[in-house]
Amino acid sequence: MNITNFFGEFLAQLTERRPLACKGMIRLAVLDKFPEKTPEQLNYNELKDIFETTLKQRLENVSISNIEKISKDIILYLVRNQSLLTMA
Repeated sequence: MNITNFFGEFLAQLTERRPLACKGMIRLAVLDKFPEKTPEQLNYNELKDIFETTLKQRLENVSISNIEKISKDIILYLVRNQSLLTMA
């Protein structure tokens, strides 16, 4: 499973921004927190941590509104799709 595409598309829906920009934002948030890993190497807890910290910071940097709601929604999406991540 391509983590960047999977969560980037969902983030694009939440933010009403272009999917490509959202995918890049997720990739950069991963690099901020775990520079030695690719998004596909992350486990559930690491992804959750990124969505709670560095992704929120990046969203704030580009003046996205409702950052707390977006963070909660993408974490809920992670929880709901946890089984897909473990199968990949």
